Amino acid sequence: MSELITQIASDAVIDKAYDWLCKQRKNFSHNNDVWTLRRCWQTIKPNLQQKLRQGKYCFSPQTEIRLPEEKLESWCAIDSLVLKAMAIVIGNHLKPILSSRCFHIKGHGGAKKAVREVHNHLSPKSYVMKSDVKSYYASIDHMLLFDMLTGYVNDKYVLRLLWQYLNRTVCYGENYQEISRGISLGCPLSPLMAALFLKPLDDAMQDSGLFYVRFMDDWIVIAPTRWKLRKAVAKVNTILEGLLLEKHPDKTFIGRAVRGFSFLGYFLTPWGVSVAQSTWKNMQKRISRLYEQDAGSIGQYVTRWLRWVIAGNIGVDVAVLQGQCAGLVSLVPAFH
Repeated sequence: MSELITQIASDAVIDKAYDWLCKQRKNFSHNNDVWTLRRCWQTIKPNLQQKLRQGKYCFSPQTEIRLPEEKLESWCAIDSLVLKAMAIVIGNHLKPILSSRCFHIKGHGGAKKAVREVHNHLSPKSYVMKSDVKSYYASIDHMLLFDMLTGYVNDKYVLRLLWQYLNRTVCYGENYQEISRGISLGCPLSPLMAALFLKPLDDAMQDSGLFYVRFMDDWIVIAPTRWKLRKAVAKVNTILEGLLLEKHPDKTFIGRAVRGFSFLGYFLTPWGVSVAQSTWKNMQKRISRLYEQDAGSIGQYVTRWLRWVIAGNIGVDVAVLQGQCAGLVSLVPAFH
């Protein structure tokens, strides 16, 4: 039996995925299938493990949930559990080949470390490229990603599951749609797939010798000269073209560091870190909605937001930020 599928179907991994699922869906409605799974888990678990080991497990169509401003795609409970188990095992399997400069991968430091490292490498003479991919998850080509996976995953049962995960079906009522491009939002396996798909970019920037950081599809390149930055930009463009991806035109910054740029919710210059304008605007919108729905929770929200902003020893001036937040909250009825 193949080693990877054996690990995925093992008691340790399945139980870990089950615990994760129970925490993720603890507040789901009483008629959600997670409660049936939990009630019958001792019967379901051995049958699930057997299907996985025999290569007979198949994912069900996703359910499309339509909200006023967005559409969500939801995996059924048992599929979500299997995808989490796959993420655990495949993540450990791919960890040696994924770049340490890809900070959204567990154990690589996270967003705050990425921001801190970028700021520490900035100088008034630095040249910067900051960009991300336009509609990254929705733009990932299935065949290109699957070709990458076949180079690293030597397990036919796992590859079969990965192909099903990519070429999924989404249903809304009686309408079924086959998805031929893009990966699933909100899926525990997707951040890992997103990390792997941009590995050619990680490798090229590592070979360039320039400072480089990536968080999901947001990346920063810092160069000491304009010429070296231009060379890096040309290389990035070539790689993205080969991956059938496009830089986001409104989120791309190329120029001198002294002009400042936004990255992961912060505004960075060689002299300091502050909160990005887009982050402020999102906070104001959230406060406005809370004022309509539950004004009493605004204080708790602001406290959590401040904790997030200053976490990780980023270097934001806490006293100034607290004063700005206090002033903002006092004006809630005015901007409502």
